[in-house]
Amino acid sequence: MTALAPATPVTIRLDGLSVYAHHGMVVEERTLGQRFEFDVEVDVPDCTACRTDEVADAVAYEAIAAVVVEVATNFRFSLMEALADAVCMELLAEFPITRVRLSVSKTAPSIPHSVTRATVVLERNREHLDANGE
Repeated sequence: MTALAPATPVTIRLDGLSVYAHHGMVVEERTLGQRFEFDVEVDVPDCTACRTDEVADAVAYEAIAAVVVEVATNFRFSLMEALADAVCMELLAEFPITRVRLSVSKTAPSIPHSVTRATVVLERNREHLDANGE
């Protein structure tokens, strides 16, 4: 009898994914839209691709990016917190991952002070997905 290979966890990160979308509390933000930047980190509990070097065994970076873009462009939210939560939950539903840590930034927030960005950071895991009945 051969021993099973131990699980090989891996973290995948995408930094600086830029998406033009229509979110915000101000009518102009929702009407005109603006640039949002996403940093995404997902944990894969067992990286089969680490052992096989096969594309079919990997969680594809472009697929992660596509989910972020799809949620950000097909739905509208008043708050970045709700946008971040929706993206996290969709990533958990779509991929064999255990955790998502996501930051979403407005690169030109509509506030009367000089700031380069406003950012919300959110982390979700499988328990959050199960609690929502998915």
